[in-house]
Amino acid sequence: MKFIVLIVVMGLRRMDTGWPSLLAGDERHQCWLQRCGNHIGQPGRVWWGAVLLPAVLIGWGACWLSGFWGQLLVLGLGTPLLLWLIGSYSEFRHVDELLVRGRMNDPEGFAALATDEFSVDGVPGDPAYHQQLNEQILAREERLFVAIFWLVLLGFGAAFLVVMNHAWLQRQRRHCSEGDSPWQQTLDDWLRFPARQLLILSMALAGGFSAVMNQMRGSWWQLHPPASLLLSVANVAREEDSAASSATLNVAMDQLEGLQGLLLRCVAIWLIVAALWIILL
Repeated sequence: MKFIVLIVVMGLRRMDTGWPSLLAGDERHQCWLQRCGNHIGQPGRVWWGAVLLPAVLIGWGACWLSGFWGQLLVLGLGTPLLLWLIGSYSEFRHVDELLVRGRMNDPEGFAALATDEFSVDGVPGDPAYHQQLNEQILAREERLFVAIFWLVLLGFGAAFLVVMNHAWLQRQRRHCSEGDSPWQQTLDDWLRFPARQLLILSMALAGGFSAVMNQMRGSWWQLHPPASLLLSVANVAREEDSAASSATLNVAMDQLEGLQGLLLRCVAIWLIVAALWIILL
């Protein structure tokens, strides 16, 4: 049933629908943590009450529900839960809109959307600007793939844990120093690690396999890779020079369109593997 929920959610995220802020708001996870923090009181206990406890209850509930009506309830409750976790607006839709504005030679509209959706400021056409934009897009997609990986592997409770642990770390960085949550950061690193490596492998399968393998030589076991790693892998998978200059907006759009196509092929690979995994189990 979780695979059906995943397919339904991936389809709903592509629809041009006015979603409520509960599902679409960028601060929806932070609002949950803030509400729990207001009730719990002690900041040190927020993670246990707002992240771990709900993850355990969700995982237990999904395992407990069985039979036709139980699975129907999983579909009815799992769909909004997954929409809330990964967001109701697809990152691919934002990239599509960027491509439309870029192809229409609208640098002002392109820059405005890049700022609003990906927090990237600069001048379209500048290589550093587009490198930062592509890195932000890949970072968003990595978080999506991490959530999908743990959903398929261990279910809704694991997906909740990985998404909300990352949100809790963002909350800590806003209010405290990063050193105040060392083991939660380590947990986040290890939860992201296998999904990131599989994403890189899927890029190799969707693009230039040997080129990606050469690029990743000596980097497979990096727990804290640089932000540019995924972009460099994506570039070699598409057989593009990572140092190529985006001298014009049209050239940058060609590169962005190639990245979009690569990521869509990776999604297809992941969904096929997820279906096989669930069938075999």
